[in-house]
Amino acid sequence: MDPDFWHERWQRKQTGFHQTEINPLLEAFWPRCADSVAPPRVFVPLCGKSLDMVWLRDRGHAVLGSELSPIAVSEFFRENGMSADQQALNEEFVCYENGGIRLLCGNFFGLTPELVGEIGAVYDRAALVAMPPGMQERYVDQLLRLLPGRPPMLIVTLEYDPEEMSGPPFPVPEETVARLFGSTYRIELLSARDTLESNAPLRAKGLNRLTEKAYLLHT
Repeated sequence: MDPDFWHERWQRKQTGFHQTEINPLLEAFWPRCADSVAPPRVFVPLCGKSLDMVWLRDRGHAVLGSELSPIAVSEFFRENGMSADQQALNEEFVCYENGGIRLLCGNFFGLTPELVGEIGAVYDRAALVAMPPGMQERYVDQLLRLLPGRPPMLIVTLEYDPEEMSGPPFPVPEETVARLFGSTYRIELLSARDTLESNAPLRAKGLNRLTEKAYLLHT
């Protein structure tokens, strides 16, 4: 999607995708993804101002997030009672950092492996579903380029009838997950739950079915 779309959403505070509680799938399944004895550094692409990053940090992880909107980044630190140190990394990216959380503000597709560094696990709740079907392959190609070590990933997706609603969020059916990641990872479906009743905004858009799924990707 055009970056201006997301900048406008944050400027107009049209951020219904932001969750005000920790995602229960993260709490339930993260131990399957990451070592709790030696917590690895975690990458959270298209992180917004997700509270999930605080949850990860509080469990001993160093957290690296990537986010397009400086509004989202600033609100994340302010709402969590932190003042962030800022550093321009290049013409495109500014780094905000404090409390074990480092956010790279800029276009995800401009990231390089050098900017990201070594990553031990990935948590994607909002990135893949934010991509239209025509961009999902490009997103995954970039993600894999940034992560040559092929760390395990916990990915959360949504499934619904695309004729009932145009995203975002966009549907990512199981066959798409298999097509995008199957040549690189083993894919394990951890959970599939009906979340339509708890999602009034998407019901209001006309959805009759909404399934949230969690996958563990590992080599």
